[in-house]
Amino acid sequence: MASSSSGKPPRVLACANVTCTPSTPAPARKRRRPNQDLQQRLARCEELLSEYATARPAAPSSAGSPSQDETWKPVGKLIVDDGGVKFIDSFLWASIHGELSAMREILEDEETDDPCTPADSQSCDLNAGLVLSDTSDANLEELHPQPAHVFRLWQIFLERVNPLTKVIHVPTVQPLLVEAATSRANISKTNEALLFSIYVMATVALSEDECMERFGCTKDDAYSRYSKGCRSALMRIGILKNYDLVVLQSLVLYLFSLPGRYDRHAAWILNGVTVRIAQKMGLHRDGEFLGLPPFETEMRRRLWWRILLLDAMYALMSGLGHSLLPRSWDTKAPLNVNDSDLYPTMTMIQPKDSPTDMIFCLICCEIARLMVDTPELHVVIMQNEMGSENLDPDKLEKASRRIDELDRTMTGILQKYSDLSMGPVHVLATETKSMMIEKLRELSCPMKNQPEWGTEILNAKDHLFKLSLTAGEHNLRMYQCPGVNRLFLWYMMSHFQIEVFIYMIGQLSCRTTGKLVERAWAAVEEFYLFHTEMFDLSYKAHLAAAIFTIRGWRLREKVLREASGSAPETPGYIVKLQSLLPADETKRTLSNESPDLPNLNAGTTGTVQPSVDVSWDQMLGFVDAGSIEWGDVFQAPSGGQVPANYGGYGTTAFGNNGINWM
Repeated sequence: MASSSSGKPPRVLACANVTCTPSTPAPARKRRRPNQDLQQRLARCEELLSEYATARPAAPSSAGSPSQDETWKPVGKLIVDDGGVKFIDSFLWASIHGELSAMREILEDEETDDPCTPADSQSCDLNAGLVLSDTSDANLEELHPQPAHVFRLWQIFLERVNPLTKVIHVPTVQPLLVEAATSRANISKTNEALLFSIYVMATVALSEDECMERFGCTKDDAYSRYSKGCRSALMRIGILKNYDLVVLQSLVLYLFSLPGRYDRHAAWILNGVTVRIAQKMGLHRDGEFLGLPPFETEMRRRLWWRILLLDAMYALMSGLGHSLLPRSWDTKAPLNVNDSDLYPTMTMIQPKDSPTDMIFCLICCEIARLMVDTPELHVVIMQNEMGSENLDPDKLEKASRRIDELDRTMTGILQKYSDLSMGPVHVLATETKSMMIEKLRELSCPMKNQPEWGTEILNAKDHLFKLSLTAGEHNLRMYQCPGVNRLFLWYMMSHFQIEVFIYMIGQLSCRTTGKLVERAWAAVEEFYLFHTEMFDLSYKAHLAAAIFTIRGWRLREKVLREASGSAPETPGYIVKLQSLLPADETKRTLSNESPDLPNLNAGTTGTVQPSVDVSWDQMLGFVDAGSIEWGDVFQAPSGGQVPANYGGYGTTAFGNNGINWM
């Protein structure tokens, strides 16, 4: 705008015919002096860092962990950083964070021009590809189910999954499902991940026939679709740097879907990431001590204990004794309260003294508590599996007392909070308690105290054969449990360990008589009845199981014929396996083959060896059935023995038990 002294006539606005009067120029802006408050806070940060650098390390303490020491007072705080909640238990870093937050506010007050924040500009986190397969190019809209299918999947989840997991609050999540079935435009990224985790778990809980009937596709296709959607949604959130309770719920449900579909060693490692995320969010510290509202405290407790159980399960299935959880955790067990009695604005939670739908989770929490506070139990079980005769009597006695205590505790929980008339989950909780106590006593019982000692158990290998058999029988008992198998069979079958099964049927290639052998053959038939997927011989482990089964049957058939004078009737599953096996493989399953796996001479005939020389740790503790080159094991090149290929593990000393006793 020109000044009045420029000699030019002032311009007139055509719209209002008003003379434009020049304004007085603004005074020159003074240079801003350094912010004294900011300097003081920087000095405080330097002081704190200096204290940290010169501080002496604390002397080691022999005190127990916070989960075991009632006098321990937790420290730490939850902070909000980059749009997510993080836990800090270091007073130093908590103080520094407070100073830095204040400094950031000072700078934001001065620089108000930039409206963009990190939370607003989040994109797909490529770092998440380290733990989840890269599905960043997936179109999530195409992976969502049809609106009608949303409600069906939700109902299946409520009936078959939620009673066993209890990591979500149904009244809070249900409106989200209604929105997903009508319009997904306003659904957040975190809620979208939760939706897909619900879909994938509902699919896992279906049988093949049910999936085809209700959704018009195979179970594998449905699982692949929703699993990809769940992983894609988690990738886009950036689970390694953006922490949220809903995201963690989604990740836990996704991990719950992996048994039987994912390498169990990799699953244990992936669950370790979940533990770290939970720890970063402070779930290992009870919400009461952190000053959180009762509702959030309770949901965090449920989630933490489910993560603990998942980690313990995957650790055992991976051949490890127990999980390596944070040393200092004090999160209390969930309360006995229904979802309908919880709501976000409540100021106090009153647990119920009557049966609730939390019963199965309460029983599982006691099992998890046993693993945490009684490491001696794992030592005893491991030594028993080795057939050790030098058991520590003190550890054996302590483990036995702890199992008895667990029996009493779970019995009290069932008497107080269970009612078999209230639904299948109460029946499942009762059966789980009974089976678990029986299984723990079996595994902790020394070899020479077994009732078969001196007759059918003469050495460590005989004992291992019985352990592999009883592990299978416990599984079958849960499969056949009346009243629960329709809704929860998927969950019980997810604990099936095919390596244990292969070891057992491998032993049947050389064991012909005795009560244990008869029980084992009955178990083999039942397993093929339930696990029909084992008839798919395109999987190496299924092929190995089939070859061992036919080999054992040839020997059994010969023994029965000699004993009775007539050929026994061939079971239906044997007939089916014989029809599925290639002709050349069938020829190699003659009863007079040596069943010695590491020195398999499949091209010649010979006498049956007295035992199968397969190390227990090779079959159970360290080897994944998918990593064994079964084709090499059963191949018969001319004029030579075939060494078993154990996927690079080789022969290792017995170290960890491989039976999942949970």
